Amino acid sequence: MKMTENNNVDGTIEKLLDRLITVIGDEAELFQHFLKMLGNQQEALIKSDVDTLQRVTSELQGIVSQSKRLEDDRVVTVDEIRRLGGADDDLTVSQICDMADESRSTQLKTLRETVLNLYSRIEETRMRNGLLIQQSVEQIRNTIEILGRVPSQKTNYKGQGGISREYTPIGVDRRV
Repeated sequence: MKMTENNNVDGTIEKLLDRLITVIGDEAELFQHFLKMLGNQQEALIKSDVDTLQRVTSELQGIVSQSKRLEDDRVVTVDEIRRLGGADDDLTVSQICDMADESRSTQLKTLRETVLNLYSRIEETRMRNGLLIQQSVEQIRNTIEILGRVPSQKTNYKGQGGISREYTPIGVDRRV
């Protein structure tokens, strides 16, 4: 669907397309920063650096909030483009690229590929971090279990000269 002349007399759609390019570009930069913070989170998990982990987690929450605002801006801009372009359904980036001139279309396609690539890398890193967290929890659980089975100093003789060791909990309260 190409934009019609009467819908674009004052250049409104071009302005909206420029705004959309800016918003998606800002999202790409934010995703790049998010990916970097996930890498920092991964390093903190590996090093068991609780202070850095807390700082990074807080920063990640801020990035998610910023991302939500940018997403809202993008949705509003796309809705305006849809309305002015005369489209009945939701628009995809491909459809918007068809509406745009060659320069804007190329920018949008490049940004789409960048965002999709970043999203893929974010998902991969996020999954790795989740596995690291699972491993940490498992190690903590195993350590607590081992501490709960420290042998006491009591030894009892069993029949036929065998020795039985008693395991006495060392006061670890396992209730949660």
